[in-house]
Amino acid sequence: MEEIVKTLGREDAPPFLKVRLSFPHRLNCFIRLWCFKIVAYIVFAIHRYWYPSPPSLRPTLVKRYPSRPGLQVRIFYPPNHSSQNLLPLYLDIHGGGFALCDPDIDDEFCAMWARRTGCLVASLDYSKAPLYPFPTAVYDVAALAEAVLADESLPIDKTRVAMGGFSAGGNLALSASQLPGLKGTIKAAVPFYPVVNFDHPPDEKMRRCPYTGGPRDGLADTSFWFDWAYLPPGQNRRNPLLSPCYAKRENLPPWIYIIGAEWDLLRLEAQKMICELADVELQEEDFEKGTYKWTLAKGCTHGFTHHFGQKPEKRKRREAKCEPILDQAVEWLGKALAG
Repeated sequence: MEEIVKTLGREDAPPFLKVRLSFPHRLNCFIRLWCFKIVAYIVFAIHRYWYPSPPSLRPTLVKRYPSRPGLQVRIFYPPNHSSQNLLPLYLDIHGGGFALCDPDIDDEFCAMWARRTGCLVASLDYSKAPLYPFPTAVYDVAALAEAVLADESLPIDKTRVAMGGFSAGGNLALSASQLPGLKGTIKAAVPFYPVVNFDHPPDEKMRRCPYTGGPRDGLADTSFWFDWAYLPPGQNRRNPLLSPCYAKRENLPPWIYIIGAEWDLLRLEAQKMICELADVELQEEDFEKGTYKWTLAKGCTHGFTHHFGQKPEKRKRREAKCEPILDQAVEWLGKALAG
């Protein structure tokens, strides 16, 4: 691991180790996160039972690969695909703070994305914290991505491969794409409101956050639990596989489009990363420079792309905010994978 960090990380980022916090803090995080995980599991299970997805939103295939037999990969073909044509591949990684959810939470997105982009979409799973802390999820994602790419039964154009994800999934997309098996193969990354910098614990991030006056950020509380669960004590917070903002530019995908949310605790770190990559001054305004693009979803909070449990009126309002951004992302991805 240390050799990989030296190879992938920037020379101007000396190690910054996670401090082992007090026993009461750790116990509090343990109890709260496990209660949250159990409740979330029950709620999602009940929702799947009472409100099964329509056939149009279900995966074409569900596969498991020998490298990670306990983790599923959900495959979505675009409509009217001809078996004679190879397709660009988009690897999707779900969010959940590295500790929650399954890939089926992204089924609606993946079905829509396959239809609008013409990509073969593979939705990847990964082992969850706290039972499997960093770097297990990064290597899970990389192993499954390599397995999909090596699957001769899938009509993949291996010269046109992109990876993206939501929140923790955005982090894993940027992290896994640096590893030797994927570096150079992943042409583009589309992280939605990703965590890209674990340099500071959640309380410091909240003190530095300049965005106030908006709706309450759900990460204000839960980020403490996820930080405890995902990062072992003594872990270098500037490891580029953990904090991809510290990765060397040449080790990341050459095309990167980051979508941030205005009222998100993670907004500033994502904003800084894309501005540094594009060599532009720090700004919140949308921009596209060369192969780098930034869009800020105004009036949105973390997780604005997903609509679980929302009433129809609120869902329509959120979809109206998402549509222009998704249109931009589809157009940008087409350019990135044009060859």
